[in-house]
Amino acid sequence: MQYPTVIVNGVSVRVDEEGRYNLNDLHAAAVLKGEATEAQRPSKFMRSSQIGRFAESLTKAQKRASVKIIKGGIESGIWGLELIAIRYAAWLNPAFEIRVYETFREAVLNGISSMTMLNRLDLLITNEKQEVSECARKMNRWGVGGRKNMLETTRQNLIDQMDPDMVAIMQGAA
Repeated sequence: MQYPTVIVNGVSVRVDEEGRYNLNDLHAAAVLKGEATEAQRPSKFMRSSQIGRFAESLTKAQKRASVKIIKGGIESGIWGLELIAIRYAAWLNPAFEIRVYETFREAVLNGISSMTMLNRLDLLITNEKQEVSECARKMNRWGVGGRKNMLETTRQNLIDQMDPDMVAIMQGAA
């Protein structure tokens, strides 16, 4: 599944393949606008027993790790599911929490809008494929040895049965 990337205060918050957002990126975004201090790091947030219980409950409910801690490397930091990220934003600053919540909600709504457009397009493609296939079947039935041949043969049989003078009059009128 593709999780939406969010940008808060001009900082792109990374998301991993499990839908966990980098809390260190959120911290940097909050510090950038003076909505958090350097001391309010994600590691301090995670030391709270209340947050630990919340993360444990979320892990059980979601059936996947709600928090992932990576030490060292380019992916280092504390990664948390969206609800953990919003809880962290609330812990930093109420105004920042609102901005983060609205950013996540907008990302989801944009994703839903894109999904709706994609579903409509898929339906349109399916319907048009069916119409084209039906036209192709009709053309096949019409073609060589098909309905066209049968109609032309029937026409010729009728002409052959008619009075030759009547045929000449019909051909002259046409």
